Amino acid sequence: MKYLFFDIECANCFNGIGKMCEFGYVLCDENMLIMKSEDIPMSPGNGRGSRFHLKGRKHEKDLELAYDYGYYYSSPEFPQFYERIKRLMEDPDTICLAYSMNNDIQHLHNACIRYNKEPLNYECYDVQKMVGAYLEHKGQMSLYNACKTIVGPNSTVRLQNHLSRDDAMMERLIFDAICILTGKNPIELIEGSLFAKTNSLEYMEKVKNRLNKKKSRYAGDCLYESIVASEEEIENPEHSGKRYIVSNEVKHDLNMLKSIIVFVENKKGIFSNHIGKSDYFIVNDDKNKEEIINNLKYPYDGEIMTYKEFISSLNKNSKKKTEVVDCKS
Repeated sequence: MKYLFFDIECANCFNGIGKMCEFGYVLCDENMLIMKSEDIPMSPGNGRGSRFHLKGRKHEKDLELAYDYGYYYSSPEFPQFYERIKRLMEDPDTICLAYSMNNDIQHLHNACIRYNKEPLNYECYDVQKMVGAYLEHKGQMSLYNACKTIVGPNSTVRLQNHLSRDDAMMERLIFDAICILTGKNPIELIEGSLFAKTNSLEYMEKVKNRLNKKKSRYAGDCLYESIVASEEEIENPEHSGKRYIVSNEVKHDLNMLKSIIVFVENKKGIFSNHIGKSDYFIVNDDKNKEEIINNLKYPYDGEIMTYKEFISSLNKNSKKKTEVVDCKS
């Protein structure tokens, strides 16, 4: 069994998508002896969207990469190295490890998508999670601090921070040190670290689902705000229709929200942003209903109903109207 410690650097991360400019790795045998280590600089591409943006960012520390920007730009782009990286990471006899692996998995996946390459499929273990388990540390310790804490204060003296190969070397030093300190060999540590394991494709599918939900929530919030009645409309005594409000769960289910809007508008109803100024509070399901009731600060004079109860009440009203028409005929 071989162990591949890897690290990725990016030129920027606009809209959450990094442009890779460096891939470094350390490949070890089953005894943690280094077989090969390499740093692969690459161009992030051309155009404004591929520029280096690592300094002066809001809420982010400035980053200093290992090479001059010109050196990265003079190197080939990701496709030139795709097959080499693919062979390394998809080797069935190799276990992949990274520190705070979620970022590296996403960067590598996004590079494949960007250049129309098949996404890589590999199992990966997060050394950062192993560090947390070993130190019983709940926070996310940086790679540099973890290496100094577990391996020793002088362990990083000859290693350059944010040089991918050296960052991968820190990962290797940490992993090896945990093996020694716990009295486990590498495979035993791996077998006891399933909590730190993920599959690259499965993880990216989860990321995709989270993004879709986030987009749906944003779209739902915007749609609801666009149809909420003004204070004047809500307070207007001549308004004959009912006033409705919906829970956040309903807002964030775009299809459900759209169907409710159609029904309410057909009934000449209006939407409110104020619970106390609504006749009906529509929630997602029974669980959501219970949460809303438990969190109400003041008594609610209206009726709280789930989406199913709301639709059911509409169907009942429709049947009653039909029966009245039949009797007269």
